[in-house]
Amino acid sequence: MNAATQKIEQLESDRLTVTELIQQTMDSITELKQRLQTQQIERETLIVDNKDNFQRKAQIELELQDLQGETAQRDAKRNDLKRELAKYDKFITESEQKLAKIIPDYDIIRRQEEQKTAQRDLAEEKRKELFAKRGRGNQFTSKDDRDKWIRLELKSLNKAIHDKREQMERLKKDLQDETTKSIEIEEQLRQIGDNGQEQRTHMDNVNTRVRDFRQKKSDIAALKTELARKETQLHIQLSQTRDELRKCQDSLRSVMNKGAASGTDGLQRLLRQFADENRNQDIIKGYHGTLIENLECDPAFYTAVEVIAGNRLNYHIVDTDVIATRLVKEFNASRQRGEIHFLPLNVLDIQNNHLPQISGASPLIDQLQWTSKAEKAVRHVFNRIMLCEDFNSATRTARQYDVDCVTLDGDQVQRRGALTGGFIDKKVSRLELQRSIKQLRTTLNKYEQEYDALRSEIMNMDNEYNNIMTELQREDMKSKKNWDNYEQMKSDAKHLQSELDRITTHRPGKERQLNTLIATIDQFCAKEESLQSELGSDLVSQLTVEEQATVDKLNDTIEKITQELKEIIRRRVELEGNKTRLEHQVANNYRKNRDQINTDLERMHVENVRSVIEELEREYTILSDKLNEHEKQTDAIDRIINNLDKELKTKQKELDQLKNSDRDIDEHINEEKRNTDKYEVKLRNAQNKLDESTKRQNDIGVPPDGLDKYKDIPTKQLQRDLDRAIIELKKYAHVNKKALDQFLQFSDERDKLTNRKGEIDEAHRHIADLIESLDNKRFETIQFTFKQVSLYFTEVFKRLVPEGTAHLVIKKGDNEDYDSEQVSSQSQGQQMSVDDFTGVGIKVSFNGRANEMRDMQQLSGGQKSLVALALIFAIQKCDPAPFYLFDEIDQALDPQYRHAVADMINELSQKAQFIITTFGPDLLKYGDKFYGITYRNKVSQIRSVTRDEALEFVEDNEANQAAQAATTTA
Repeated sequence: MNAATQKIEQLESDRLTVTELIQQTMDSITELKQRLQTQQIERETLIVDNKDNFQRKAQIELELQDLQGETAQRDAKRNDLKRELAKYDKFITESEQKLAKIIPDYDIIRRQEEQKTAQRDLAEEKRKELFAKRGRGNQFTSKDDRDKWIRLELKSLNKAIHDKREQMERLKKDLQDETTKSIEIEEQLRQIGDNGQEQRTHMDNVNTRVRDFRQKKSDIAALKTELARKETQLHIQLSQTRDELRKCQDSLRSVMNKGAASGTDGLQRLLRQFADENRNQDIIKGYHGTLIENLECDPAFYTAVEVIAGNRLNYHIVDTDVIATRLVKEFNASRQRGEIHFLPLNVLDIQNNHLPQISGASPLIDQLQWTSKAEKAVRHVFNRIMLCEDFNSATRTARQYDVDCVTLDGDQVQRRGALTGGFIDKKVSRLELQRSIKQLRTTLNKYEQEYDALRSEIMNMDNEYNNIMTELQREDMKSKKNWDNYEQMKSDAKHLQSELDRITTHRPGKERQLNTLIATIDQFCAKEESLQSELGSDLVSQLTVEEQATVDKLNDTIEKITQELKEIIRRRVELEGNKTRLEHQVANNYRKNRDQINTDLERMHVENVRSVIEELEREYTILSDKLNEHEKQTDAIDRIINNLDKELKTKQKELDQLKNSDRDIDEHINEEKRNTDKYEVKLRNAQNKLDESTKRQNDIGVPPDGLDKYKDIPTKQLQRDLDRAIIELKKYAHVNKKALDQFLQFSDERDKLTNRKGEIDEAHRHIADLIESLDNKRFETIQFTFKQVSLYFTEVFKRLVPEGTAHLVIKKGDNEDYDSEQVSSQSQGQQMSVDDFTGVGIKVSFNGRANEMRDMQQLSGGQKSLVALALIFAIQKCDPAPFYLFDEIDQALDPQYRHAVADMINELSQKAQFIITTFGPDLLKYGDKFYGITYRNKVSQIRSVTRDEALEFVEDNEANQAAQAATTTA
């Protein structure tokens, strides 16, 4: 027997070891699965990132090909433009050199032409005056007339000279102003040139900063992509952890009492509401969760702990009973569902009982760990519980030490003798689920912290990216503004150059005009001098010899000057043609083309594609490096996954072996227990025989002096005396030797049964009183409700049918009807029961005559509809509902009652919502919102309409119905 017990103890110890190894292996498998899942998620994330990166890389390759081709075209075009620019520079230089040679000769020839022309005109004017002097001898009859005419002519001539001189001064002033303006324009052009160079330098600096910002943007975009990948991976892990946590919580809720599960959920919602509203902080601080949340132990003891604690594992630990009471009130006030139980720490009385230290048993509480706040609650539940190695040990310990005992298999022996046990499914353990929930919550908190940190980093990166984008936009705007300023300066320079060219072009004409004015003034002065000399002289009709000689000399001079002028004009025209042609080519051809080429080159410089290509090449390099790095990471993850798969398979094999070992140990333990049970049965039988013999011995008894009397008598003699005594006793076999004991026992049982009967009779009386009270309350409730509805029904019906009357009646089994007053009088006069009632009926009269009250079966369709509506409105007044849906209630109503129904609905709509479909205009009078339903092309459509549209719709419907009725009648 002892050997079997020792073997069982050894097997139990081995089973505990195997159970721990199984738990450790399962934990390892769970961890390996989580690691494997994490690696798979990371691998999938890398694959998705690689797909995006490959697409972006291919896109960049295409963009680079296009840009490189465009760059080649731009470079070729730039080289062509530079060659064209050099060609036009050469043309301009050559033309300017030619002009430099032509313009001095042209100026000399032009001045010579002007001088010769002035000399010729002066000679012709002198000659003309001499001829005029000769002609005035014939023109005038007297010297006085001639002098009078000369004076008038001198006066006119002086005025003309004065006007020409004023014109000459204005022209000189214009030439002087244009000279000053030309100097100013040249200074402005010089300043614009200097500013343009500074602007170009500033534009280059801005472009450099733009390239730097774009590089930073690309770097941050790459970092954002990496962080987004990590965020996605962490988000997936969070989602999976939440799903696992929810599954564990659902599994725990499924093995819990449904009411306790609902109560726990409701209490958690209530506490979250307190926290959100920042109230009842003392309740939040005084609440410490459920007992199962504050308790931990080795997995080998899960079954024993769950059996002992039972539903108390879901009890809620609070500091005081006041907090528990307040929570219950708030729980009920917020209409939460379920049941909640509390363990108030201030009212738990924990007796410090020392449990025995014996072999094969130990206090269960020694195997538990708990939080500091839950110590009293744990001791309250597990204080006097012994954990025993087997059922027999539990039985002996409970009987010997007056304690409750439990085995590892969950068999329970109470100190009062009750035995409980049987099969317990260890695969579903609340403590195991709670442990998983706790681990998952820890993992979830870690992931959430990492996710929050990552989100914070991403937000910082987004802010930095936005700042860079802002700076980049600002620099782009600066670049555009600088280019606009540069273009404006070029435009201003172009306008100034045009103005300068205009001044330069018009200056020779104005100089010629000035020379012409000087020559004209000289002619007028010569004419004035001639007239002055003629004034007062004799009137002659012929020239003097001297004057004739002067005329001849003037003729020779004019002829000579005219010949010279022909040669000068020919030379001038030739030089002027060459000069005009060259100036036109330079101004309108060469310079315009050169300016356009410079503009194109500058635009190419500003819109430099090289920076874009460099940025794309940098991004291409980053993507290539990232893809290579991801490929290495994927290979490393594949190796890790393979190793984890192998390790997982190994652990799974170990777990299967351990489970097989556990099953073998269970079989051995069961076999040893069966053997032990056999020994126990034999031992019990022997013990029963010993007890029976002892009892018989005690029943026979031994006189005090018997030992001394029969001490020296031989055994055989004593045996013979004993046999004779037994034979004598057989004569009294019909006498009940235990009558006295049985009388006392049965008397005691009679007293107990009498007391029990009295208690049962008292309980029966209380239950009967309770049933009677509940029946009375139910009857009163029905009576009160019936009276209320009946009162409102009569009132509403009177409103709808002023000349009518109606009553609600209660029907009884004897086919009698009672109205509300009769029911009250009957209940007061005699005992009435709800069971006597068989239903409710209606008595109505539409003309107010009491002798014409009719039942519902005797009413027409319209009258039934009106009575039904009156009953609904009465119930609405008694027990209002939030809204009512009526479908064509006025269809069957008689026309005289439709307006009254509409008025009643309008009155009741102040406290409830009515949704009504109708084809009549009466109910539309009080509507707040109208909808029309049409049926077209086999499709119903609904739309909001106005009251007028609704009335028009109803009137059209009535007209159609009337037309159809007329057609049918015809």
